[in-house]
Amino acid sequence: MGPCRARSRAASISLGITLFLFGCVDEAARAREASEALGRLGDELWAFRLERDFSLRLREGLPVERLPPLAVQDAEATAEFYRGVLEAARDIDERALSHNEAMTLEAVIWDAEMAVEGVQYFYLGSFLPPYSNPLPKLGQLFAALPLETPEDLDRYAMLVSRVPAYIRSLHEIARGQMERGIVVPSPSLPAVIGLVRAHLVPPGSGPLWPDTERLQAFEPERVGSFQDTLARSIEEEINPALEELLGFLEGPYATSAPSEVGIAQYPGGEAYYDYLVRLNTTLDVTPATVEQAGYELLDELAERMAGIRDELGWEGTAETFHEHLRADPRYFPGTPDEVAERLQRAGDAMWEQTDRFFRTRPEAPYGVRRLAAELEPSMTYGYYQVPTASDPRGYYMYNGSRLDERSWIGLAAIGFHELIPGHHFQITRQWENADLPRHRREVYYTAYSEGWGSYASFLGLEADLYEDPYSRYGLYVLESFLATRLVVDPGMNYFGMTLEEGRRFMREHTLESDTQIASESLRYSTDLPGQALGYQMGKRELLELRSRAEAELGDRFDLRDFHEAVLSVGSLPLAVLERHIDWWIEQQRSD
Repeated sequence: MGPCRARSRAASISLGITLFLFGCVDEAARAREASEALGRLGDELWAFRLERDFSLRLREGLPVERLPPLAVQDAEATAEFYRGVLEAARDIDERALSHNEAMTLEAVIWDAEMAVEGVQYFYLGSFLPPYSNPLPKLGQLFAALPLETPEDLDRYAMLVSRVPAYIRSLHEIARGQMERGIVVPSPSLPAVIGLVRAHLVPPGSGPLWPDTERLQAFEPERVGSFQDTLARSIEEEINPALEELLGFLEGPYATSAPSEVGIAQYPGGEAYYDYLVRLNTTLDVTPATVEQAGYELLDELAERMAGIRDELGWEGTAETFHEHLRADPRYFPGTPDEVAERLQRAGDAMWEQTDRFFRTRPEAPYGVRRLAAELEPSMTYGYYQVPTASDPRGYYMYNGSRLDERSWIGLAAIGFHELIPGHHFQITRQWENADLPRHRREVYYTAYSEGWGSYASFLGLEADLYEDPYSRYGLYVLESFLATRLVVDPGMNYFGMTLEEGRRFMREHTLESDTQIASESLRYSTDLPGQALGYQMGKRELLELRSRAEAELGDRFDLRDFHEAVLSVGSLPLAVLERHIDWWIEQQRSD
């Protein structure tokens, strides 16, 4: 080999090394650029939500200076913002991002696409029925506002002064819906009117009037001036606005109300329900797919319940056993305090077992409280209330009314679902996860969150924490109740099932009382169509992902690690979570 040839080979090697180094530098620069762009987009999302979400501001210790957005103009502005988000997100090079960053980008794109698509359905949305009505949210806001400084008093009074305009916005939306042929069906109107009327109260009471205990830090003269200001707002502006809304609802609105339920009866209703199915399941599924899943799940649950009846030595049919459970007072709590105690006991029992199932647990405390009296008639169960800056404890707000219709056998399953290891565990852990971008800590997808809640009830069974066969039966009763939603929700909203047919189906497959079935069936068909699909569809997906991981990892599968893989990334659309778990399985194989 001659010297020239040797120099040529050396030059080629040197050039290759140089190109490799430049490629590494270029790849690092692309990763940095993509990561920074995603970070900027996350900051914009966080600022946007922080400006509009009062619960977020309260948790951050920031002043609340505006009421929650409500008008169609707010929805259009939100859609316009997300159009910009979508454009910016699609410019980011996903291949240059880390795995966790890529998941965040996918979730941001999913959110933006759904927000942009959803604005066209604004007037098909639910605003008046109990679960959707914004008036109770005002009560939650004012109950959580700090009252510690003179500035707090001024801000509180200022927000109260804006309530009349808020009520008029709700009135305007109702008129806009009626003009488009969209009116709450007559079976739901009594609850709508009753809820509005419950807010029509004199000064000195009601959700806008702070308890005396909250004003103890102020001089009596200052308190008197503050209360006089509130009284004038309530008497001269708020109550007249409520009375005007009631007159409309009881007059021309009620006259226009259809007798049948379901979204499909309205112009554009079928397309809207298709959208709601995708929104609430975060999966590319159809109403027919969901309905079929419901029938299959009910068959499976019926077999498990039959096994427990055999264990108890019951010789009659399922129907006679259920009649026995409905009629025997031994299966009903005697007081609201007993309901609270059973719920708390279930959460506490699982809390003692968390190290068996989880690598990490949240720090935030939890508890139970009874629902506000005005909400109990229209809510079947209750809801989980997140911690705030003024109260760092998360609460399950339970329904303590009509105890003769609320069997205790399902309370353990509800305690696991709502508290530990369910909503409180998952939500507060997400908040406390500093590895998540700030805007991701505050995002909730129905199928992920409610799916996790239903999965949490299942974990109580795996932990052997159901105290007796009746409580285990109560789990399957609750699961059957949630499974019926997969049939009656699309049935009433899409496939032409009547309200009475839906209620009859629920009577055949649940232990719920007629009172609870009445409120729940209206919830699906006139209030929150599609929302109830997330519970079992989410749990179903989590169990399928777990089974996949167990099958592919074999002896290397650790349930604590699987739960960490699910919870450490925070709430995600299920399609994104599925890709993450597939990635996690490969990582486990290579470790």
